[in-house]
Amino acid sequence: MSDSKKIVRFTFWMNKIWQIGFVLFSILMINNMRQIAMVTILVSVLASFFEMIYVSRKYHVQVFNQKDELYFAKDERDRDIALKVHSALINTFLLLVIALWILLSILWGMNSLSMAVLFYVLNGWVACAFIIPDIQYYILWHKYDQQ
Repeated sequence: MSDSKKIVRFTFWMNKIWQIGFVLFSILMINNMRQIAMVTILVSVLASFFEMIYVSRKYHVQVFNQKDELYFAKDERDRDIALKVHSALINTFLLLVIALWILLSILWGMNSLSMAVLFYVLNGWVACAFIIPDIQYYILWHKYDQQ
């Protein structure tokens, strides 16, 4: 397994930890469970810092002051795979923005909607916006990198 593939796999799972922590934090805060929410966000932040430090030390990748968005691609083959995956993700992000616009338009028209329900709907959308592109990235990388 190439270093790029290992970086993609590791960052995928670490991103899931901090993304789920972020969504749980917002749900716990709206439900007045502040102590658990603070622990959750602390774990998420620590996981994010661990991810950056581990990748920079283990794979000798400059994460903090990177000048190249494809910092994890070690050779031309990895760059081609990353560009294919990134072009597919542009379509996903466009669809997510359109879905948010439609969702907000529908919610704006429903005057009887409470703030709590609006929060849960938008929090669900944020969770999908975090998770769907990451899963797509992981799957497409493994599809294109058959090594």
